[in-house]
Amino acid sequence: MSKILAYGEIMLRLSTQSNIADSDRFDACYGGTEANVLACLHALGHQVKYLSALPDTQLGQAVLNHLHGYGVETTDVKVCGDTLGIYFAENGNASRGSNVEYLRRHSEFTRLCAEDVDFDRLFDGVDMFHVSGISFALSDCSRELGFRLLDEARKRGAAISFDFNYRSKLWSVDDARKQLVKAAGAADILLASTLDLETFLRLTPREVFDNYPNCRYLAVRDRKALTSDKHSVSVSLYARDGRAFTLAETPFAVLEKIGGGDAFNGCLLHSLSQGWDIKRATLFASAGFILKHQQRGDTFAANADEIAEFAATLYQTR
Repeated sequence: MSKILAYGEIMLRLSTQSNIADSDRFDACYGGTEANVLACLHALGHQVKYLSALPDTQLGQAVLNHLHGYGVETTDVKVCGDTLGIYFAENGNASRGSNVEYLRRHSEFTRLCAEDVDFDRLFDGVDMFHVSGISFALSDCSRELGFRLLDEARKRGAAISFDFNYRSKLWSVDDARKQLVKAAGAADILLASTLDLETFLRLTPREVFDNYPNCRYLAVRDRKALTSDKHSVSVSLYARDGRAFTLAETPFAVLEKIGGGDAFNGCLLHSLSQGWDIKRATLFASAGFILKHQQRGDTFAANADEIAEFAATLYQTR
């Protein structure tokens, strides 16, 4: 199994089933896209470590305990200050989509910079580095460190996984485009939606390989909301050598709307690290995506047999 490093922010999530403005009670958990990917990968047998920053408070310790519970190594999580990022999430209903509001502008993570990192220790034994576009949106410090990490990963021979993960509440398309295109250029594995390709790269899937020589795999995942509790997903996985497989639009029930993409990414990175064929990798990652929507909270940690069993049902219907 691989040793996988990720860089990103983990936050306190406060969730409500009604509108945020009308709520006086919230359910609490912890979540952040890169941390969720690592938790998924550890459950699948990988060694995982996290670069982030947390406050030196009891709440910061609670987050560390959460990460340790999912097997995430936190040696390189900087603990200082007193501010943890928070986000509020409402699930929406049949006529109103879900909504997220952030309180993260001054979190300890936004102050983390290259001077805080021992890169030799951080990358010791690391096979793969994973990051998303969110980490390039939060502050000048987080963006500069993100690009430094991409350079260090490339220099040290670690495979790079990059998820566009554009969030309109964090920055505009115009502000994001230059940064996301630059980050994508460093990646061996690109994780995107069709809208990401059209908006930021302005390329078709096959044109990506012509324009991005580092890219070995491109995963394109598109979700569609059918009703408040039923969505569909379609997934295509492309390889530089011309191999490709598509899971056509597949409906599924939804209990929880958050975290599916992180489960998909974790399951896909596991599949590719094992050298699985394109079809098997696509079905396994899609199964993780769908199963996460049946589970409350941000984090998905299922064993490989459970995911593979469900993946086989996807294969039977195609």
